[in-house]
Amino acid sequence: MRTASCDTPGRSHEPVIERLFILAASMSLAGCAVSDPTQYYTLGQATVKNAESRSNASCSVGGVRIGVGPVSIPDYLDRSQIVTGVGTDRVEFLMSHRWAEPLENAITRILTEEISARVPTERIVTYPWRDMVARAMRCQVVVAVVRFDGRPGGDVTLDTRWRILGRDGDELAFERLTVIQAAMGPSLEDLVAGMGRALSTLGREIAVEVRPVSSPIL
Repeated sequence: MRTASCDTPGRSHEPVIERLFILAASMSLAGCAVSDPTQYYTLGQATVKNAESRSNASCSVGGVRIGVGPVSIPDYLDRSQIVTGVGTDRVEFLMSHRWAEPLENAITRILTEEISARVPTERIVTYPWRDMVARAMRCQVVVAVVRFDGRPGGDVTLDTRWRILGRDGDELAFERLTVIQAAMGPSLEDLVAGMGRALSTLGREIAVEVRPVSSPIL
């Protein structure tokens, strides 16, 4: 006598189905890893120091030590995502478009390069620095960014407050500057380039004020 079992055929297919499921899941995970859409951006380089400024720097008495920083940014900018303005009172965080370095560091870098290109010194340091360095500095530039955003195809707005402090911490200058950089094109790359240009403009303005107060005392 034979006894038929209705579940015997189904059991024979279970290992095959399980293997196919694992294979499909693995392929799906592999596809996600390869197709990450995130793109990374960095703010452009500032003006390259020209031969004239290098010559002036070499003949200055002992050089001039200038400190750049700290640079502070508002909380809405303190993130890796690029922030674009949407209307007057709204911003948008672009999850797939991120900064390759902290924005605060990028701002400090460009300002330092711009000041270095225009002030006769090779001795510029960026925040943070050691106490020994602080005692040797002739002046310090402190920058607070209030607003820094734009949108592709639109203007970039950079609103800042900045101060120049003397060796003893006394305030030598205080300025507020709003830079409006005209649109450079319709793409996000154009927006990032415009942000770099706005920072270069700020750096040039700061250098004008830093130069006289940082002159060596003969």
